[in-house]
Amino acid sequence: MNQHFKIIGSARALPRKAISAAELDCRLGLPPGWTARHTGVLMRHHCSGPEEAEQLTRAVCTHALTDAGRSLADIDLIVDASLCIQQPIPYNAALVQEILGPAASGISCLDVHASCLGFVVALNVVNGLFASGNAQRALIVCAETHSQGVNWKEPESACLMGDGTTAYVVEAVSRGNPCSFLVETFAEGAHLCEVRGGGHRLPPYLYSESMRPAFQFHMDGKAVHKLASRHLPQLLAKVLTQTSRRLDELTTIPHQASGPALDLMRRRLGLPEDRFHSSIAEHGNLVAAGIPYVLDAVRRRLPAGSPILLLGTAAGYTQAAAVFEL
Repeated sequence: MNQHFKIIGSARALPRKAISAAELDCRLGLPPGWTARHTGVLMRHHCSGPEEAEQLTRAVCTHALTDAGRSLADIDLIVDASLCIQQPIPYNAALVQEILGPAASGISCLDVHASCLGFVVALNVVNGLFASGNAQRALIVCAETHSQGVNWKEPESACLMGDGTTAYVVEAVSRGNPCSFLVETFAEGAHLCEVRGGGHRLPPYLYSESMRPAFQFHMDGKAVHKLASRHLPQLLAKVLTQTSRRLDELTTIPHQASGPALDLMRRRLGLPEDRFHSSIAEHGNLVAAGIPYVLDAVRRRLPAGSPILLLGTAAGYTQAAAVFEL
């Protein structure tokens, strides 16, 4: 596979309301230091509601376009790669276009839904569309307000999740250097991370207060770590073989799952500490916005052409790795 895209602009934003780990400990009656110790999160942000979510989405799209030196007139594809859906119909990307106003009218839109790995899969999809000539410039958006759906009776996951938004402008390039996108799903872990209610299996109209947990996020973190320990090393070996790259020459951006999970990943896979980038302590698990949030900061410090490894796991159980050049 060859790389047919280049990142030319990006932006990120967090909601105004910040909540510290100490505040969460106090709110939930947990021992002081519990949240920081178990999740690695010191601070995270909560979105106040749909109005702020729209403001953040509009802001990151505008700033990413400015960073790229482009306008909406230059965009021919809007891709929403968020986990959080705004409503069942229409799909998120159409609502992003609505938020951006009349200047975005007529732009082709689509959603890529891949849980926490949405951004990685969206890049893969866009790379294919660019290769076929069906698009030239895309705006990829991840807008997450996952904290609204946590179950506060499950502090392991509830204290971990934060809200945040990112946007990227990617542009088609002529046949580039080799790259690799690998995505694997092992459905034996399909129910380790899930929200059971809200779809056809458990429709919203069946909601009752007694069924609230079924409509909130549930995660079995230990079981996810066990699956990742078994499958992730093989995925990493494959992507390195496909690209003829060494770990020590790649800058790694992992999914910001949790502090303990990131530490386990780095040690288990032998990832170089100085090339392994995490900021989960500052914002928590941003779901699909996590990888692009960290990448936005890293890409501003690296020269063009630097080799990047995106790596992570998601509900499904799904895992993905991508190697490409900035």
